[in-house]
Amino acid sequence: MEPNVTNDPRTSNWLDRIQQDSWQLELLVSGFAIFLLIGGWAPYQKLLRWADVLTAESSAYYLLLLTLLMLSVAYAALIGALVVHVILRGVWIAAVGLRSVSGDIDYDELGYRRKFHNFLAGSIGSFDAYIIRLERWCSVAFSLAFLIIFCFVSLTSYFLFVMGLQWLFLLVTGGEWTGRGVFGNSGIINLITIIVGLIYMIDFFTVGWLKRNRTLAGVYYPLYRFVGWITLAALYRPLYHNLIDDRFGRRLARLLPVAVLGIMVLVSLRVVTNGYFPYYAADGRVWIDHYNYDDAEPDLLGQSWRVTLASKYADRGYVEMFAPYQGRILDPLVRRVAPDLAPARFTGIRMGEPLKVSGSYNEDVAAYPELLTTVTSLYRCYVNDSLRADVRPRFHFHPGREQAGLLYVIPVHDLPPGEHTVRLEQQRLRADTLYWRPQPTIYFYR
Repeated sequence: MEPNVTNDPRTSNWLDRIQQDSWQLELLVSGFAIFLLIGGWAPYQKLLRWADVLTAESSAYYLLLLTLLMLSVAYAALIGALVVHVILRGVWIAAVGLRSVSGDIDYDELGYRRKFHNFLAGSIGSFDAYIIRLERWCSVAFSLAFLIIFCFVSLTSYFLFVMGLQWLFLLVTGGEWTGRGVFGNSGIINLITIIVGLIYMIDFFTVGWLKRNRTLAGVYYPLYRFVGWITLAALYRPLYHNLIDDRFGRRLARLLPVAVLGIMVLVSLRVVTNGYFPYYAADGRVWIDHYNYDDAEPDLLGQSWRVTLASKYADRGYVEMFAPYQGRILDPLVRRVAPDLAPARFTGIRMGEPLKVSGSYNEDVAAYPELLTTVTSLYRCYVNDSLRADVRPRFHFHPGREQAGLLYVIPVHDLPPGEHTVRLEQQRLRADTLYWRPQPTIYFYR
């Protein structure tokens, strides 16, 4: 049994001492956290890219990608909230330092006319009251920073539960997973979970209106317990209820939906200029996209699904073109074209060293040339709109993109100097029908 520390005077005195000096801890934690979060942004983006690559392999990894995308918003929100807290705390320190020099505000000494004197005295009050208000804002802002991120974590947790429920429903009913998230193809499951989520959000953002309602409280209680478990409510409920137990905190809590929505709006804002400049050209015929060249794009997140060239300039009479292997698309095609061909890898989540239970590779498959021939047959390579059947790719793991795929080394010795194009067509499967889908045109120069 846990000891009762609520009424222990020693605990109370200790907490009072900690509370008086909490501003030092707040600044230390905020500064250290901002430093770590900014330093970890690049590795986090790399993790996001890795999830994007996995999603190209299978729709089952969409859960992971959704989680990381939602948490990236929370990541940015936490950095912003902590920066605001450090700024507020800096103003508070400046105010305390100024008070030690000049004391309180002497409105009579200013010599203002009565109208201005009364207005300023009423709106500002004493300098001590201003410092106390700043202190309160700083402490609440520090707590709100973590409450906001817990809101995003809870929202992500709820989405994952909903999508897991969809997956289970489709598994039982024999449906097909399309990876469309909350608005997928499991009908009644979506409707129920969205309504339940909205009811819980209404109670959260109205500071417990349903919990205070005499008629609805009894009906809402089991739903409150269940959704609280799904949304990891143990993380935020102590902070949330301690915030809303006074009038000032309730006002701030009612601003939480505005803050969350505002953060999402800020993250989503884009500045669009140049009205007659094409925003995106799908076929690439009027557009030289830097994403199409490995040496021009340091951020590889936008390249996970693209066919790319090593450079826009032909080097030593050859052009290197890389086509990523997208298992979600290609695996069904290979099974359709060559049903007797055994896979070279056992896909999915496997146990590696040191707890290796089963292998990741099919050691009985030695027909790698047949694998290459089958996968190659799903592509057609065009240079200047001429089919180059003589160019045979090889399996290749792109070290920069950290992706598996096919590498084409295209000879261009006989091409005249100037601008040229290369284009890849990929076979696709739609409703049991095979068709060729062209990839965007990519320019290169010799």
